[in-house]
Amino acid sequence: MRVWLFLHIAGGSLAIIAGYAALFAPKGQWLHRRAGLLFVWGMLALGAGATVVGLAHDKATWLGGPVVAYYVLTGLRTVRRGGGPATGTDLALTGLGVAIAITSLTLTVMDLMSPSGALPNVPLPLRVMSPALLLLAVRGDLLVRRSGPLTGNRRLWRHLWRMCYAMFAATGSFFLGQPKFIPEPLRNWPLRITLAVLPLVMLFYWMWRVRRGRNVAAPTLSLGALPHPRSEPVI
Repeated sequence: MRVWLFLHIAGGSLAIIAGYAALFAPKGQWLHRRAGLLFVWGMLALGAGATVVGLAHDKATWLGGPVVAYYVLTGLRTVRRGGGPATGTDLALTGLGVAIAITSLTLTVMDLMSPSGALPNVPLPLRVMSPALLLLAVRGDLLVRRSGPLTGNRRLWRHLWRMCYAMFAATGSFFLGQPKFIPEPLRNWPLRITLAVLPLVMLFYWMWRVRRGRNVAAPTLSLGALPHPRSEPVI
């Protein structure tokens, strides 16, 4: 378990550092692309470690590993595919999303019906939010498969929220859930909360810019002026 725990910690550290770099780097430029890829690899390592350690210790948090893997991989595929058709990889990711959405919903219902609960220290809204967002994400996958590849601001909306929410899962778990591993200068509550929720703040900022039709480049392609700034996003 030490190897998997190390993988979880190392992956999480890489994901947080690279994720912040990608958040503030000029979009579509070299730093953003490289930091984004490091973020994805870090999140996959974090997720793999969390899944194995969670299952070994019979903790309900093991499902967080597949969840973050699903978000970052579908977020990456959104900009990697461009205007190309869906592939077997996209179909497999949709299947993964359906499986973990059903599993998450089942575990949440069982947890709420249990007198003690598997996650007694987690607020009720957070326990319900995870399966709800997963179902919303899977719905977005199915809509994309029906309507075809996304373009313009709808493509960026999908990429942004999936990547930023996955990063929030990492920053929230670390800065709010693991205070004993945080260096002493960073342990004060205002700073920890700021670092934990900053990915969500930046998510709303960039989504506002996209909705306003500002020039925002995708990680692998400069889109220029975004068409249809008021179109409804497919998530």
